[in-house]
Amino acid sequence: MTVHTLCVLLVSVAALASAAPAVSVSWGSDPTCEEVLSLEGKRAMLGDGFIDYYMSESGHFKEAIEYNDKGICSSQSRSVNMPVGTFPPYIREIVCSTEARDCMPNKVCKKVTAFVKVLKRTCVPNFLTSPLSYYEKWEVKAQEIGAGCECAEY
Repeated sequence: MTVHTLCVLLVSVAALASAAPAVSVSWGSDPTCEEVLSLEGKRAMLGDGFIDYYMSESGHFKEAIEYNDKGICSSQSRSVNMPVGTFPPYIREIVCSTEARDCMPNKVCKKVTAFVKVLKRTCVPNFLTSPLSYYEKWEVKAQEIGAGCECAEY
């Protein structure tokens, strides 16, 4: 590798590192980074995976969930506060009754699971800065939720 090629490579790496916003941290503290990605950017990353029916940025959901329309297996909706660094911050799911009297003999009310896409944020160290700094990285992950209830065998 020539000196010219090495210089071009170092300049390219430094440019990439400077493109990501970073926040410095001191030794002994948890790595944190400023949240830079906009709400629109997060929604764009999820694409069709953002489902208003089950997800909310504010904790308020637009519609009530129409579930268990046959009335055999009792259930109710529950709002779940997701951990810091997760988008959306609130997910709604269905919680099933544990009372066996709702179902036929030898059957119980069981959760029907579904998976929704969420974004998880991590702070990645940027070793090209001094002092050491961190930048945010968002990844799409699958989150299991209760989507409904049904009577099923034990």
